[in-house]
Formats: sequence, C-alpha cells, structure tokens
Amino acid sequence: MQHMIKSDHRMFSASDDSTMMKQIQATHAPDGRELDVNPFLHIIEDILRRANPIIDGGFHGTQEHVDYVEDSVSLAGFDGILEALAYIIHKISCEISCKCSGGGDAHATTMVLFNTLTSYSWDAKVVLSLAAFAVNYGEFWLVAKLSTTNPLAKSVAFLKQLPDIIEHSNSLKPQYDALKKLIKAMMDLTRCIVEFKELPPQYISHDTPAMSTAIAHIPAASYWIIRCIVACSSQIASLIGLRHEYTASTTEAWELSGLAHKVNNIHEHLKKQLALCYQHIDGKRHLEYYQNLIHLFETPHLDNMKILKALLNPKDELQPLVIGSTKTRANLEVLRKKHVLLLISDLDISHEEVLFLDSMYKEPKRPEIQYELVWLPIVDSEKEDALWKLENWKLDLLVYGIDVEIPDWIAKGKVVCLYGGEDIAWIRKFTTTAKAIAEAAGIDLELVYVGKNNAKERLKKNIATINAEQLSHYWPDISSISLFWSRLESMLYSKLQKTVENDYIMQEVMTMLSFDGSDQGWAILFRGSDEMARAKGDLALRSLLEFNEWREDAELNGFVPALKDYLQKLHTPQHCNRLILPGIDGGIPERVVCAECGRPMEKYYMYRCCTD
Repeated sequence: MQHMIKSDHRMFSASDDSTMMKQIQATHAPDGRELDVNPFLHIIEDILRRANPIIDGGFHGTQEHVDYVEDSVSLAGFDGILEALAYIIHKISCEISCKCSGGGDAHATTMVLFNTLTSYSWDAKVVLSLAAFAVNYGEFWLVAKLSTTNPLAKSVAFLKQLPDIIEHSNSLKPQYDALKKLIKAMMDLTRCIVEFKELPPQYISHDTPAMSTAIAHIPAASYWIIRCIVACSSQIASLIGLRHEYTASTTEAWELSGLAHKVNNIHEHLKKQLALCYQHIDGKRHLEYYQNLIHLFETPHLDNMKILKALLNPKDELQPLVIGSTKTRANLEVLRKKHVLLLISDLDISHEEVLFLDSMYKEPKRPEIQYELVWLPIVDSEKEDALWKLENWKLDLLVYGIDVEIPDWIAKGKVVCLYGGEDIAWIRKFTTTAKAIAEAAGIDLELVYVGKNNAKERLKKNIATINAEQLSHYWPDISSISLFWSRLESMLYSKLQKTVENDYIMQEVMTMLSFDGSDQGWAILFRGSDEMARAKGDLALRSLLEFNEWREDAELNGFVPALKDYLQKLHTPQHCNRLILPGIDGGIPERVVCAECGRPMEKYYMYRCCTD
C-alpha cells in the first residue's frame, strides 16, 4: 500500500506533463454510445454514504436518506442499462482488486483501467470506475459492519482478518477520515464533469471559451479521479489480513489527504468554468426570450393570452398568479379578455403605494371595463445576492415600510415585542404579564400584535378586543399583517434557492413561520440591532412569570439577553414544529431542515378550505 501511494506523490509534479496526457488521450477512442450516468451516480452515492465507517466503538453506515435509492432512481428502467454494463463493472472491479492487492504501481494500474474503458466518454469512464470501486468498498464495509451480529459475516471477516480492524478502530481513525474526504472530493469532481456533459448544446458550443477550457482539462480530471480510486482501493486492501502487528501509519493518511487536495483544486478550477458556462447559457436564453417577446408584441392576436403567458408564466405553471386579497392561487384564465394593468417594479415599493393600489383595485368596477392589476416584482439574482450580504437579522428587516413608529422606538432604546397567534385568552394573559414585568424591571416595552397568517376574520375579532381592552399596539389595516407574513415567506423562498442550511437569517425566518404554523401564541423581543429573545406561547409566558428567577441577571446583563439565557435553560429537546407554506410549483426544495434541531423535516401535502 505505501509503495502504491508513494508513487502518487511522485506523480504530482507530472500531472500536467504532456507525455502523461498523450498516454491518456491515446487510450481514448469513444464509439459514440451515449450513457445516462445519473442513475449510476445515485446508487454509487447511496453505497458510499451508507458504507462510510463512523468511529465510535464500532462501524455502521449512516442512516440518512434511508430510502434514497428508491426515491431517486427508477430501478425498473435502469435494469436494462445495468445488465448491459454489469460485465464491464465486474471486470473493472476485479482489475482494481487484483492490482491494488499486490501493491503495484498506481499510475500503471490507472492506465490499465483507461485501456479497459477506451470506448467510453470521459464522464462514463469515471462513473463506471466509481461503480466498480463502490461494489468493492460496499462489500468490504458490509462484512465489517455485520461481523459482530451475523455468523456468516463473522466467518468471512475472520478469514479476511477484519476483526483486527474493529480492534484497531481508534488508531485507524486518521486513515478513515482521510479516506472519506478523498471519496467526497472524487464524487464532487465527478458530478462537475457530468454537469458539463449535460449542458444544453443549443445554448453553448465546444468553441465557447469556458467550455473549451473545461474540455481541455476534463481528461486530466478523469485521470486523477481514477488514480484516487486506485489509492482508496489500495488503502482498503491494506486493511485485509492485518493480523496483530499492524501499526497505524500517519504517512498513508497524509498521502490520501494530498490526493484530496489535488482533486479539490481541479474541482475548483472546473467549477469556475462551469459558472461561466451557465452565465453564457443564461445570456443566450434571455436573448431568445426577449426576441420572442418582441415577435409576440409585433404579431396581431385575438386576445391577450399568448403575451400574458410569455410575460407571466414562461415555466408553464398551472397556477402562476396569487390573488392578493385571498392569497389563493389562480391560472391565467382569470385575465382572459380583460384589460390587464402590469405594475413592474423592484421590491422597494412603499407601503403607501401598496395602500393606494389596494384602494384603487377595490373601487367599484364599471361593468363595461373589466380589468385586473398584476404586480411583477423584478430582482436580478446578482442584486438579490448583494442585498442579502448587506442584511442582518434585525427588527427593521421585518417591519420596514409597515410600521412607521417602530424605528423611532428602536432609536430610543426601547424593548419592542412582536407577538402573534389567535388565542385571545393567551393574548390577554401574555400582554398583562409582559406589562407588569416591564414595570418591575424598569424597562420601556412596546407590544405589537402581528396576528396570524391567513386568518382574516379571526384577526378582526382579536384586533377589536385588543383595541377595546387596550392590551397593546396593533396594525389596524389587515393588509399590513398580510404584508408582514408575505415578506417572511418571500424571504424564505429567496433564501431556499441558493443558501446553505446554516444561514442564520434563513433559520430565524423558518422559526417565525413555524411559530405561525403552531396552534399557540408566540413572542419575539428586540432591543437595538443585536439583542433578541424568542419563544412559543407557553414558554414565553412561563419565562415572564418566573422573572424573579432571572431578575439579577437582567440587572447585570440587560433584560433581553437575560431573558434569552433563561429561555435556553427552559428549552427541552422535545419539539414539534410545523412549517406551512403556500404551494409554489418548483419553488421549494425536497429537503428542508428544522430550524430548531437541524434534522430534515417530514414533508406533507395539505389541502385547505377555510371560509375565514
């Protein structure tokens, strides 16, 4: 194993050597067959994900995405493809096992695999090699994993001396970690190569500079992926028959890490070219779309539907419109044979303009003039990214343009509490308690009721009660409350399209929306731009009722930080959060994680009929 990995080290300086590239290109004689590699990739990823050893006193595959294969791959249509390629995968698997068990030269073994795969495209070469590796890797860890519970696996593991692996699991951890990182780097680079293959040829040619650069580097990238497969296989082979004299080698882990670094660098370079390719494709598509619009506007039509479809529904969604007053979905047919006023703007439309348009829309319509008002908010992705980079999670982000008093309260250093829900009994108790505690703590507190999403009639009743009993501030215009919740939903949709799961703003938005999805009240308190505490109804009320428990902390560190610390002490891991969003075709990814614990949330379809 060390001989084979050290030969990798010698080859680093020659990775771009013209002689080596000529060797690789000389093996490449594709016969023109097209192979859909994505089903293979799904299964490979599933095997590698489940097989990865987790060192904590034993071996077990991760349970994440238990039904990954069944959900991601249409196995019925895949059987025929797999049957045709089973022999080549088996042949490569045997080549890898034999060559890597003997400690031969890594470059020579890699070239043997290239010669075996001579008639396949570059993406097919790496995916078929990965499939062969996944078979060996999966079989190895399957036996290791089951050897403690299954008699058959135990006997096989004994003959292979795998029990020693379990005994030495802690000393082998550096090798396992390096192995997992290298496998991830290989898969990332493979995905990138496959993406280039799938770019739409009608929008980008091989002569495009970014594409041309990528094509020139893909052979070397393919070489290093297969070279890494050989290194990983050699590492696994070295674990077979360890006996009791095994001594962990940090050199092996270091060499694997060096290969991962090499592959990651290649991946970063190709990712930049891929981004440039997507920019080129977007430009071509935008130009095509613009020219199509010009043609439509210059062509006589019997009605407005073709133009409206091109403007409002280029993706052929069933219901692309949202009716603002009811927040229900509608298709374009509601606009047929009507005068359509399009309001095209960015997101910086003022609250006053919204109210004006709302009142204009609600004016009694003359029967001879049927019209509809459609707002088209336009934000390009670059501006959207730039705007998000400037934002922090703060009160202004939630209420800007909705409540003109809140910025003044913030400037005066007051504690501002937004609260919501529809349980009027809880509202009475919470607001009364909050006022009493604010007086006891000597703080200026302003309470603002922001209601609940999609509960128009109940909100009117609650607002009437809050006003009559002077429980707190409120927004008398229901459209302000709708705007508040619509803003949160829009923020989440924007973030979900491109943001990583640990984005702080996205987590807080999801928390707010999950508060609204619960059956109880909730409260969030702000002071300034960096102090915040939040909780669902029962916990929020309990923390205030137990103020004496954290009064001293509030005097030392401030009311909001002390409340936040006390809420964390009361928090328990048990929770049931619901995130209810209106259906938007294609807008929500398959995987959304819980803002509280970070685990994937279960997805349900809900059909709702509410006369409120």
